[in-house]
Amino acid sequence: MMTEQMLTLKFKGERKYLQGPDIYNEALIWLTNQRSEVRDIDFAFHRMATRQVKAVLADSDTTAEAVAACAFTSERGRERLLLLETDQAVSDAYPYPEDELVRPMAVELATRTGLLRGTTVYSDIEIWVAMTKALHHQVFPDLPGKWLFVRARFPHFRSATAAAERKLAITACFNNKLTRSEAFLDGSKAGEIYFSIV
Repeated sequence: MMTEQMLTLKFKGERKYLQGPDIYNEALIWLTNQRSEVRDIDFAFHRMATRQVKAVLADSDTTAEAVAACAFTSERGRERLLLLETDQAVSDAYPYPEDELVRPMAVELATRTGLLRGTTVYSDIEIWVAMTKALHHQVFPDLPGKWLFVRARFPHFRSATAAAERKLAITACFNNKLTRSEAFLDGSKAGEIYFSIV
C-alpha cells in the first residue's frame, strides 16, 4: 500500500533548486498528519531537486531515485518516507534573508560553536541550517567548495520552537568532507545536523 502527496514548494531567495529545510518542513508537516507519534526522525538528502517533489509513504525501502529519504518511527513501527522529484516545474520564489537571520550569531572558533539568542519567525530547521552554514564558513574558511545540508536527526518534529537561546556545535569532521553538528535549545540537545562539501 502506498500513500503519497505532491508538495507545493517555491525556490528560496536566488536559489534555482529547492532548499532542504523547505522539503524537510513540508514533508514532515504532511507526515505528522498521516501518522501519529512520529519520532526518531532521520532525514537524509541524496541530491538536489529543481522540480516539484512528492512525498511517498511506501512499503518498499528503495531509495534509488529519491531526492531524500526519511526513516522514522510511528505507531506502526519503523517506516520510510521517500521524496521523489516530479516533472512539474517550480513556478515561484520568495525572499529569504539568510544572512540577516544569522548576523546576530556569536561564534567561538576555539570550540566551533555558534550561539543565537532571541525569538525568530523562522522554522527550527531553517535556523539550524542557516547557523550551520554560517559556522562552517568561519570554522573552515579555506576549504574549497559549497557546504550543503545533507542530513537531520531529531527525536521529534517541531516546526518552530520558542527558545531564548540556540546553540550549535560542530562535534565531528570526517576528512574535511562531512561534518556532524549538535543543536541545543536552551541548553538541551535538540538533534543533529550533517553538512557535506561539494
